[in-house]
Amino acid sequence: MKKTILITGSSTGIGRATVKRFQEEGWSVVATMRSPEKEEELQNLENVLVTRLDVLN
Repeated sequence: MKKTILITGSSTGIGRATVKRFQEEGWSVVATMRSPEKEEELQNLENVLVTRLDVLN
């Protein structure tokens, strides 16, 4: 069974690095950020779902 992780703040910094690390380790990753339409790199990674999450909205 494949493990899945939800990571918030995935557009920059530690969140972005964490997405890449877990994806490299074979996890399925849900990468959330305020503006997923601007994201180009993470959307092309296998087993990574990039989606919107804005805790203020």
